[in-house]
Amino acid sequence: MLELVSVYLDDMHAEWRKEAEATLTDILILVTHGSVLYTLEDETLLLEKGDLLLIRKGVMRAGENAADGPHQKYSAHFHLDERGRELLADTGGYRMLRARSYDYMKQRFTILSQHWFGQLPFADVICSGIAIELLGCFVQETMDSRFTSVKLRLMSEVQKYIAAHYREPIRIEELARLVDRAPNYVTQSFKEVTGLTPISYMHQVRVHAARDLILNTRMTIREVSDYLGYSDQAHFNRVFKKTMGYPPSSIVREVQRLT
Repeated sequence: MLELVSVYLDDMHAEWRKEAEATLTDILILVTHGSVLYTLEDETLLLEKGDLLLIRKGVMRAGENAADGPHQKYSAHFHLDERGRELLADTGGYRMLRARSYDYMKQRFTILSQHWFGQLPFADVICSGIAIELLGCFVQETMDSRFTSVKLRLMSEVQKYIAAHYREPIRIEELARLVDRAPNYVTQSFKEVTGLTPISYMHQVRVHAARDLILNTRMTIREVSDYLGYSDQAHFNRVFKKTMGYPPSSIVREVQRLT
């Protein structure tokens, strides 16, 4: 996915300034205090606390403190492989957005910098994992920015309800009443936001729960199927294979082989 090159914490440097030059890596930036000016190609952007900025490799960039004084920001610099470049294919040379999950991303950047500067054993593995997670969060934030805050909030309620009641029969009409919207609105909006219909999402949650149960308990496949609300084991097997790419019996065989 990516090769992490460096991590920086620019912490309230009164004379901070970046002369114009081509960016040598892809960079993900989170501003955590104050504001900062970036000039990317021919456009000047004002970043404030809570703003995320992705700058692609090769983009001409310059930067300086804004008029209100010094700022604080984290940045991760990395090279992307083909998969990573595919994820960011629609971002252009740079993309700025307001982080909806600011507190979480700030926490992850803080931990990333601690491991990066601490250089304890396996720090490179931990840092790479956190950097990939942050890039994934950015991509998710980019997708979420297409939707209104109301739609995101309502679909989040639907998602949480399904996660809490996935063992029970769930009907679209029930979800529509939950958020006081029409059934068609719930189905279409949920798929726009998550990529799945509510019922497909329910089956996905069930399948991942089934995998954990098969791996960590002595329940048979039929018992797992019944426990998760499937009245027909054959149907459960089909749903499981469609989601995971292999039947539940293959997990049973693997567990038996290892024990």
